[in-house]
Amino acid sequence: MYKDVIQLKSPNLSEMVRDELIRLITQGVLKPGTRLNEVHLAAKLGISRGPVREAARELEGLGLTTSRPRQGFYVADFTDAEIVELYEVSPWIHQALVYDFMTYSNAETCRAILRDVDRIQTGSIPAFSETLLQFRQRMLDHVHNRYLAEHALSLFRRFYIVAALVRAEDGARRMKRIIETQYFFWAALAEHDQIKAIEIMQADSRYWLQDIPPRFSHAQDPQKG
Repeated sequence: MYKDVIQLKSPNLSEMVRDELIRLITQGVLKPGTRLNEVHLAAKLGISRGPVREAARELEGLGLTTSRPRQGFYVADFTDAEIVELYEVSPWIHQALVYDFMTYSNAETCRAILRDVDRIQTGSIPAFSETLLQFRQRMLDHVHNRYLAEHALSLFRRFYIVAALVRAEDGARRMKRIIETQYFFWAALAEHDQIKAIEIMQADSRYWLQDIPPRFSHAQDPQKG
């Protein structure tokens, strides 16, 4: 199960372990419902159990793991209802991000982020999902309100995992739509068009609310559909 784990060496090990666990979840090495064996993970990562436990607790706060008394931590198993909630809250997070950028950033910052969209890779779904998250992390470095940035990153990490859990045959079309949405959104912000930027993300959330939950439900339960 842990053959793809890489050894970590960093002064902030718990954060590195957290990111590695997220990577393993999105790549399907750690599947929903899987117990996180702290002893085995620590040995594979070449570290003590403490950072593994800290990372698991942090992921629990993000909703990506769950803890059971005297059993430890398990990878969360998303329900389609939880996915609906993610896409319902997305417009509010993006509206707050629009306000933050309109208040504290300038057009050149937004244009720089717009150019950064080109760094999102579209060769494969895993590469796309990972580089999309990296793009969003870089974008959040420009957010003035750090509490907002923290909540936005939590949402984007959940999207990262949901995208990995839903296996769809039309990946190229989905990637194209996401890339185009990012271009339109940041172009609107560069034009200082707050209303258009908000409308773009509201329409995007409505689209994914119709698209993702049914796919996820069918992927989790082969008897459906």
